[in-house]
Amino acid sequence: MEKEILILIVEDEKVNCELLEILLTRKKLPYLLAYTGMDALDLFKKHPEIDLVLLDIKLPDISGEDVLKEMKALRPEIPILVQTAYVFDTDRAHFYELGCDDYIKKPIFKDVFYEKVSHWLKREI
Repeated sequence: MEKEILILIVEDEKVNCELLEILLTRKKLPYLLAYTGMDALDLFKKHPEIDLVLLDIKLPDISGEDVLKEMKALRPEIPILVQTAYVFDTDRAHFYELGCDDYIKKPIFKDVFYEKVSHWLKREI
């Protein structure tokens, strides 16, 4: 039996949250949801069973960049996928320099999303 997966969604925009929740629910993947960077860090610290983080960069309290750096300092082995509308090569390079493992461009397309999540969970979803 495969280990139960847990994904942390960090997203402050309601419509984006709903999309991610629908995509994960369709694949029966459990998730936690944080609307702020502080909530995300709190959940990340309280739930060592988190396997993957979907991180928005633009958050209402602290920057997603700071959240990314702190999460990677705490648990560098956990893949973090930045989800953002910042799509220039320089933006992408910057996120990789900060420690993100991959990048999902907004708007999010279902097939790309499932491919990336499968890749980082190391199993077909």
